[in-house]
Amino acid sequence: MTAFSESFRSEVARIARKENKEEMASLRKAATNQRAEIAALKRDIKALAGQVRSLAKALERVQVEAERQRPPQRSEGSPAQEQAPAKQGGRAFAFSHEALVAKRQAFHMTQKEMARLLHVSPLSVYKWETGRVTPREAQLVRVREVLKMGLREARRQIAE
Repeated sequence: MTAFSESFRSEVARIARKENKEEMASLRKAATNQRAEIAALKRDIKALAGQVRSLAKALERVQVEAERQRPPQRSEGSPAQEQAPAKQGGRAFAFSHEALVAKRQAFHMTQKEMARLLHVSPLSVYKWETGRVTPREAQLVRVREVLKMGLREARRQIAE
């Protein structure tokens, strides 16, 4: 009976492999299709995320432009009340690299002198003036002060 049982086992194994082969083929095909679909979905997500970023930047530019065109409103409140809305709406002061260049030229200063006046590096002034970089909030306060000051005050502060 060993030959019979051995032959029976080999036949059962062959039939099982045959059935499994068909099922595995369909499963492999399904997995391949799912991988392709996942890759397509990832591409779509990446494209949509890029669109969201570009739309957010465009919205921010439009809001900044709208803020520039809107006339400033003066209130007779305390300085603390004036700074509170600025914190809620983002930056209170819209930085303009053209204004910084114009002020430096009006002061007849080099970028190095302007950097000393602003308490930053000359490279920062260069990048701000070319529009490559926007100053951080901490530097915006000083930039605002410098843009408001006159020539004598600026020369006095540099001399100190």
